[in-house]
Amino acid sequence: MSSERPPRRLSRILRSASFRLPLLYAVLFTLSAGVLFTTVYWTATAAMQNDMTAVLRTEALQLAEVHRRSGLAGLADQITRRINFRTKGPIFYLLQAPNSRVVVGNLPGMPPVNGVIDFEPKQDSPEAEAERPKLMGFGLTLPDGSFLLVAQDSTRLTDMQHAIVRAFVWASGLALLLAIAGGTLLGTNFLRRIDTITRTSRAIMEGDLSARIPVRGTQDEIDQLIVSLNAMLARIQQLMDGLRQVSSDIAHDLRTPLGRLRQQLEDARERATTTADYQAATDAAIEEADDLLATFSALLRIAQVEAGAQRSAFAPFDLSALAKSLGETYEPVAEDSEHVLEVKIDDGVALTGDRQLVAQLITNLLENALRHTPAGTKVSLGLTRAGDGFDLVVADNGPGIPDSEHGKVFDRFYRLDRSRSTTGSGLGLAMVKAIAGLHGLSIRLEDSAPGLRVVLSS
Repeated sequence: MSSERPPRRLSRILRSASFRLPLLYAVLFTLSAGVLFTTVYWTATAAMQNDMTAVLRTEALQLAEVHRRSGLAGLADQITRRINFRTKGPIFYLLQAPNSRVVVGNLPGMPPVNGVIDFEPKQDSPEAEAERPKLMGFGLTLPDGSFLLVAQDSTRLTDMQHAIVRAFVWASGLALLLAIAGGTLLGTNFLRRIDTITRTSRAIMEGDLSARIPVRGTQDEIDQLIVSLNAMLARIQQLMDGLRQVSSDIAHDLRTPLGRLRQQLEDARERATTTADYQAATDAAIEEADDLLATFSALLRIAQVEAGAQRSAFAPFDLSALAKSLGETYEPVAEDSEHVLEVKIDDGVALTGDRQLVAQLITNLLENALRHTPAGTKVSLGLTRAGDGFDLVVADNGPGIPDSEHGKVFDRFYRLDRSRSTTGSGLGLAMVKAIAGLHGLSIRLEDSAPGLRVVLSS
């Protein structure tokens, strides 16, 4: 098993995008360097050839001027002095008489050629023949028919060409090696991070919803992806925890009304003797079933709101007008329950959202305040501007809620009345929280001393 892991790991690295991408760039760099090499090669070669040609031509013309002034003998004497002076120099000379006889020079005789010529002089011995130099010459036929040739060893040109080729080969090889090494390093690092994501995913699939992918803090693309994945995992865990909590709450809170419904039906079967008895039992059962249906409808409504299904109905509306209208609607309700409702609304506050849902949010808060405070309590509905946003406040001066309960009252089925002696399903504030979250509103509870303030801020 261990002997197979390195090849498999190497295969994964070679197949990874983080390895192939540097390798691709290295190949493109090598191709670009090849184009540059060709340009440099031919440009440098042409420049050196032109330079050598200019030197040879100048030398030949100078000697032609000597021939014009001093004749063939003077020219031969001048060439001899130059050969002796440049005993190890790169300049070669050949002076042939009109009858092709070599007058002087360090090159063997050859047919006259005017202009630039590349050639390899013949040597006397096989050893010298194998090592004969490559020459570039400039030939010139003089006015008396004699032939002058000035040549130079072109090995420098060949050496330069070889140097350019070697530099290109070494640079390309080094670039490829660095690309392979860099790709291997990047691939290993990339696969290590992918393996971390894979391990976390498997842990989550095995039931550990609290598992998270570690963030390195490099702020690169993978780190940003991991942050998004962790946020998604946190949201999934929150939804799963909520689902478990809802399932538990449903089992706990609906067991009592279902048991009560069953008991009513059993009593009707065993004790009812008249049509009126059956009618009363049926009415009680229908009322109990209606309460259960209302509870399930509220749960479904909360689920739809939390899923964001209502965002398609979002539109700008006048929140001030909506709050005033609801305040006017609940003033007689407050009077009937012997409460005092005070409404203070700033004009011109707008909100983009679902008007019906926001109306339900305010309604739930008002009904919650009126239902759970004693007669004579003062309840207030306020809407004030706060910078670029607003604060929507429903407050009362009743008994309030203990600080320890502030974080629980927005849970489904949670009620301060543990005995369930009062009406209600414990879903009103859960709906408020869901609607506030859908509209991007923050919600908090504050102690009014006495009483409670529910503040929603944009």
